[in-house]
Amino acid sequence: MTLIKLPLKQSVGGPDKPTVNVGDSVRCGQAIAVPQGLGAKLHASVDGEVTNVTDKVIEIKASDQQTYDYVKIPAELSNLEAIKEAGIVGCGGAGFPAYNKYAQQIPDGHLFINAAECEPILGHNISRIITDAEKIIRGIEYVKEIVGAKDVAIAIKRKHTNAVALLEEAIRGHDDISLELMLNRYPEGEERAIIRDSKLHKLLKTDDLPYAANAIVTNVETVFRVAEAIEDRKPVISKDITVAGRLHGDNEVVEVKKDVPIGTMVGNILEDYPNMAQYGELIMGGPFTGSRTDIAAPITKTSGGIIATIPFPSLKGKKVGLLACACSATPERMKEIAASMDAEVVGVEWCKNAVVNEKTGHAKCINPGICPGQAEKVLKLRADGADTLLVGNCTDCTNTVMGIAPKLNLPVIHTTDFARRATGERIMRHMLPENDQ
Repeated sequence: MTLIKLPLKQSVGGPDKPTVNVGDSVRCGQAIAVPQGLGAKLHASVDGEVTNVTDKVIEIKASDQQTYDYVKIPAELSNLEAIKEAGIVGCGGAGFPAYNKYAQQIPDGHLFINAAECEPILGHNISRIITDAEKIIRGIEYVKEIVGAKDVAIAIKRKHTNAVALLEEAIRGHDDISLELMLNRYPEGEERAIIRDSKLHKLLKTDDLPYAANAIVTNVETVFRVAEAIEDRKPVISKDITVAGRLHGDNEVVEVKKDVPIGTMVGNILEDYPNMAQYGELIMGGPFTGSRTDIAAPITKTSGGIIATIPFPSLKGKKVGLLACACSATPERMKEIAASMDAEVVGVEWCKNAVVNEKTGHAKCINPGICPGQAEKVLKLRADGADTLLVGNCTDCTNTVMGIAPKLNLPVIHTTDFARRATGERIMRHMLPENDQ
């Protein structure tokens, strides 16, 4: 029996309130929890029986025989109300409820579709474009009409040549839609970077939302789910996922699994890979901003990847200095990695561009992906006693680190090294936009 775990908090806002009880039979697509304020409806992703309800999760035992159908959204709902009823949230970031985002009008404004596939390794957004470009364009037009935008730009890295060609063909006849070809560097795909590098050429402040540029940025999978809600009357019951790592012995594997039922546990997905090599950790998300997970964790509406890294090397108590980036792993996440390498953390510094929120501890970059230089920070960590650096920096920041660290005989480890090595990608050191993956 497959057990599905559906967390009641899967988006920005508070947890949903369950509307089912233990013992209830549910159908795929049936609403099982509703938001209390900001949030999004939650739906059963399988046919089955509710086996557990708490203030944090609803668990469903999937039936042996699935109908492979779903409870449809009422046909009489408007497009915006259908988006709300479907429980759509942003599929590529923090998961802001789509209904609330699209309810904000931007008359004569600009709609940006984030198809950048910002994180390395992940490929599910590009894969969805390759299989469903036309439906994505229809989803874009629905959103454009709802928000009142005058034009649309699809932001995509130029290295994705097949997807770019398909989008160019799909937008023929859509004079209101254009492509913005982006550099192959990290963090191209961060929403302020998209607006900065677009025809608007506007750098927003760290606490600005895209509305400050009379713009909305939304993910490419999100607009695909919008088209499903409007055309197929389908609620959000599945998620596209990239599964990667040494999943078949020592072979480097990167695979996309489309429409994984939300609530599926990581362990159930990894059952498809019985010959997995020993791994260091499992990452939920991408190698830069993802978090450590385990086989009992469920797929949610915002999950993007499951990456099995190579085993961690032992630094045997070496003293490590952490250089954190607002676009990457937090200091807490970096300390977790350092502990896995048996290293002693002797200093922590933020990138010069990081603006740290004192209340939340979260940081935003003043100018995402464009670095002012890190010599001062590296020298400070050296003075703190570091004999090795663990960095989580973006492409440009890492390049500046490598401009000084070797001169100080400081070895550099990047937080993404272990995931990249597991998938055959070039590790972050000296990187140019043409070869940054």
